[in-house]
Parts: sequence; structure tokens; C-alpha cells
Amino acid sequence: MFRRVGGIAATCAAVLLTAAGLVGTANATPTPLASKHDHLVTDDGWNVDLRASELVVNPMSNVANSFASREGWISSRVKGTITGAGREDVQSAILEQVLIIGCQVDVSDGATLGLATSIGPNASVNISGVPSASIGGSASVAPSISSKLAPGKISEFSLGKKTLQTDHASIRAKKIRVSVDGCVGPTTVRLLARFSVSTKTSDDTTTVYSARMWL
Repeated sequence: MFRRVGGIAATCAAVLLTAAGLVGTANATPTPLASKHDHLVTDDGWNVDLRASELVVNPMSNVANSFASREGWISSRVKGTITGAGREDVQSAILEQVLIIGCQVDVSDGATLGLATSIGPNASVNISGVPSASIGGSASVAPSISSKLAPGKISEFSLGKKTLQTDHASIRAKKIRVSVDGCVGPTTVRLLARFSVSTKTSDDTTTVYSARMWL
């Protein structure tokens, strides 16, 4: 016999461990992802190009040796360019690089999975060494981003956001450390680039997405 807590069987911990992969089996080989590109012409005639390249996801063995923790690093470079001769001046343009993190199993209802403490409410992510928002056209460096994660949900974290001062801008994040704690089941990541351009007569945004990878 087994006891159910919060609607989830306590014995399902073993199944989740199998689905998530045993502790210490994370592949430490960097996985390059295909570059992504998109092009659009705004209603007032500007050519807008967005490219994401140098995309790499590298899972690492979790230092804490915990089945509910994931660790690794990611790299990416995004570039936005505006060319042509639009009928209206560009008033603003913003380039952003985003990391999307998803945790498979939702235990936020307090399911303990046979452990002494609840996992779900304590789920968190830490991303180290990313640029903060632009200040006067130059980015300052923040030591880390820390936030709560809701397992079973998808969360976005900015890896850099830059307001264009000329007709182009780029953001590179190299070997940014990502750690996720308190998530049960596979944890997946996806890199996203977003480019928004605004004039007096139109607002345009284009987005590209990398392939999904396990962390």
C-alpha cells in the first residue's frame, strides 16, 4: 500500500527520478543549437533583421547531488539591425535576449513525494553574470538573477535588454551559469531573441526561438 499526498502518490518519486534521469548522469558536453533569423518590412518601409547565433546549452552534474536540482551553462548572441529608408523616423528600438525555463512536474500544491519537506513552494532559479537593463546606452553588470519557479509553468528571464543608439545593436551572453532547485522531473530551456521597432505610424516586433534543450 502507498499513501497519496496532495493527489500525488508518494511512491511516484521513483518514477520521477527515472523520467528526470539519475543524479550525476547529466551530459557535460556542450550542445550547439542552430542559428535563427527573421526579417520583416515595417508598414512605413524599414527593413528589420533579427539574428540569434552562438547558441549553446551545456548541462552539468549538479554539485548538490540532488534529484530535484539542475545545473549548467548557456551561451548566445543576438543582433538587431534596421536598414532601408522608411517614411517615418524610428523613435525607439529595443533588442532583448531571454531565457525560457520550464519544469515538468507541478508539485506546488504541497505534495511531498515521500520527502520530509515540500518541494514545490521552494522551487527557484539562479542565473549568474548577466547584464542588467541599459543605462545611458551602456549596460552595467548584475551579479545574478534569482527568482521563484512554479513547477509545471513556463518562466521567462531577461539575459539582456538594449535600446538602440544607432541602426544596430547586439547582446552576447557567454557561459552564463543557470541553476534550478526544487523542481521534480525534467527541466528544459529555450533561448529567445526579441526585437521591437517603433515609429510615429507603426510598432513592429519580431521574435526567434532556439530549439528546446534539457538542462
